[in-house]
Amino acid sequence: MISRTPQPNTQPPPPVTARPTPPTQWNTSWRNNSRYDWSNYRRRHNWLFNLGLYYDPFGWGYQPYQIGWRMWPSYYGSNYWMNDPWQYRLPYAPPGTRWVRYYDDAVLVDMWSGQVVDVIYDFFW
Repeated sequence: MISRTPQPNTQPPPPVTARPTPPTQWNTSWRNNSRYDWSNYRRRHNWLFNLGLYYDPFGWGYQPYQIGWRMWPSYYGSNYWMNDPWQYRLPYAPPGTRWVRYYDDAVLVDMWSGQVVDVIYDFFW
């Protein structure tokens, strides 16, 4: 459901301005590359994936996002950025996208539209 004001279980309307650059094509096949074996890395470095409490900017509670859904900008602001995805054995985000933390999930977000490009559920503890 699209809404002009933030409400639980809604997504913001799509941007009305022209996109400054074409969207980056993302391929989820990176998950098959052993170089990005975050799951095994997490077993050996579990302390790194324990980030503590998550602050929900709206207080709505967890609702899993799926690829293609648009997030409200408050959920992908700089407070939630994963500045070094390689630290967690994730591929670097292509230009115009960012890995962000959403509760215990790692979400790759298109910073122009807020669209979810990729998501890993239960990534953090």
